[in-house]
Formats: sequence, C-alpha cells, structure tokens
Amino acid sequence: MSDFTSLSQSALFNSMQFFIIVFSELVLLFILISMLVSWLQLKIPKARVQALLSGKSGYMLAAGLGAITPFCSCSTLPMMVGLLRAKAAFGPVMTFLFTSPLLNPFLIAMLWVIFGLKLLLIYSLSVLGVAILSGMLLQVFQFQRFITLPQASTCCGSNNAMLTLHPEKTWSLKGLLQQAIKETRSFLPHITLGVAVGAVIHGYVPSSLLAGLSNSNPWWLIPAAALSGIMLYVRASTMLPLAATLVAKGVSLGTVMALTIGGAGASLPEMIILKRIFQWPLMIAFVLVVLGTAIMTGFSVQLLLSTGAGV
Repeated sequence: MSDFTSLSQSALFNSMQFFIIVFSELVLLFILISMLVSWLQLKIPKARVQALLSGKSGYMLAAGLGAITPFCSCSTLPMMVGLLRAKAAFGPVMTFLFTSPLLNPFLIAMLWVIFGLKLLLIYSLSVLGVAILSGMLLQVFQFQRFITLPQASTCCGSNNAMLTLHPEKTWSLKGLLQQAIKETRSFLPHITLGVAVGAVIHGYVPSSLLAGLSNSNPWWLIPAAALSGIMLYVRASTMLPLAATLVAKGVSLGTVMALTIGGAGASLPEMIILKRIFQWPLMIAFVLVVLGTAIMTGFSVQLLLSTGAGV
C-alpha cells in the first residue's frame, strides 16, 4: 500500500510540475510570439506577406520558416494566426503548421547524433514532402473556409484598429503587449484544458507503454504508435532521447519515429487549442495529415533501415 501511495504521489507531483511549467511556458510563448507577429505586421505590408507566401515558392518558404523556428506544436499556433491575419496564402500557412514542430535545428542535430544521417534524411524528406503536398491540396480544396479566427485582435471595429491603420503614430511596446494579451486571453481556456490533459497523461501514462510489444513488432504497431503519439503531449526534442532507450529495448525505429511524429505534430493538447480556430472538417484533415506523415515515415524507416541502425 505504501508503494502504491508513493507512486500515486509521484505521479501527482509529476503532473502538477508538468502543468505549471508547460502552462507558464505556453502563455509566455503565446504573448511573446503574438507581440513578434504583431510587430512584423506593422513593419511588413500585408501585400508583401501575401507575395512571399503565395505561389509555388511560397510553400518552400513556409517549409523553410517552419524548419528554422524551434516551436512545439502548441506554440506554433499564434504564429499561424498572425500569418493568416496578414492574408498569407492558406496553403503555405498550413505547410508551416505541419513543418514547424517536426523540423527545427535542435531536432535535426539530435536526430543526426542519436540515429545517424540516413535516418535524418528519410525523416526530413518525408516531413517536408507531406507538409508541402498537404498544404497544396488543402488550398486546392478550399479548406480555408473552415478557419475561424479569434475576435480579440481584429483590426476592424476594435480598439486596435488604429494600431494597424496608422502604425507609425501608434506603435509602442505597451500597445503590442496589450494586443498580445488580448490574443492570448481568447485561447486561455483551451490552453488550460489542453495542458491539463497533457499533464494527466504525462504523470500517469508510463513511458514504457509500447515496450511490451518490442519482441513481436506486428505490422499494426506503427499506426498504433502514431495514434498513441497524438494522445500524448510529447515534444520531438523530448521524445528523441527516450527513443534511443526504446530502440535499445527492441522497439523498431519505425515505431519510435511514428510515435515521435504523432506526438510532436498533433498532440491532444494542441488539438484542443486548435479547435478554437479550426472547424471540424479542417481539424479532421489536419489530424489525418499528421497521422499519414507519422505512418508513412515509420514504414519508410522500417523498410530502409534495420532496427538498430545508428544507435
């Protein structure tokens, strides 16, 4: 009984610690990123943003922007909202949303060091290919009609109208901060719920959940791992050190990559926050794209690399 009580207290402590740290981090990131995006909107004309993130070159630029921004899936959202407000093309913005949590300099370095160059290339090409193609298809089928932007910072009929219309007269750090806080407030209930779900999972779901299947590695394990990742709140940079341990226990590289992409690309907390912006058709399409990326990458790694490669 004492062991059970000790484990329960440890799980509760881990959950509370996770909630406090991640909630504080996300709120701070939302405010800072919203301020940065608002400042960029004042400095860069909307026509310039539209020109940069449009056409075929816009997808490559969006993918590149995603690859150099070290955001997790949740903290990518205010940047996405800012790009949409600046009238950037919808398809490239979605490419940015898919790419940002899955490719960044830190992640690339960790993949190279832990698993080697070959796996890094397979991973990067899979993520970039699916992100760009998915962004194009979502724009072709006009999924932008399923976007609902928050009302807190609209530039028409709000207190911030003059900030957008006359930036040279009204720009100030205080004004940017006030606008960012309003933006963040509209997401706060979703952030709280999302992080709470992630905290419970973090504290009470054992990291060795998939290790029990390590001996058989059935074909359905990769899709199951991708789906399991979505139910967790796992950053890719956090998952990769654990991934080396799972591989050492016998879990296949493909399974570990599927779990990593599922958790980093579309975690349950992120989807709760994202529901503030996406209507159900776009939300379903988003989840399917991340699942497809995770499963395709997992099977590609499984076929092209042996279980122990690079470890």
